[in-house]
Amino acid sequence: MKVKIRLDELGDVVNIYLYEKRGGNGEIYVAEPIDLVFTKRETRMIAKPTLRLPLYGGDGEILQSLAEELDKMNVKTDKDAKIQGTLESTRYHLEDLRKLLKLKAGAK
Repeated sequence: MKVKIRLDELGDVVNIYLYEKRGGNGEIYVAEPIDLVFTKRETRMIAKPTLRLPLYGGDGEILQSLAEELDKMNVKTDKDAKIQGTLESTRYHLEDLRKLLKLKAGAK
């Protein structure tokens, strides 16, 4: 199962498509729309999952596809920001070391 995410023309709605290719000729099947209905959660009420998706053997293809689509839309997590900060700090540290060792950029 795969995911495609598209913004509508006005940019105020996110359209998420779940689909899969089946059969040898690559026919595409698209999941039917789901209406989200919100209900007040009462005390001690056990909430049912909003959406249950099969992982087909646990390979997590749909989760990977969702992550890739979110990345295409530049949706970043706190973890992404920390990694980026670490990379930038490392880059500046290496530049400082080059200056201290009197090396030229790109020298080996």
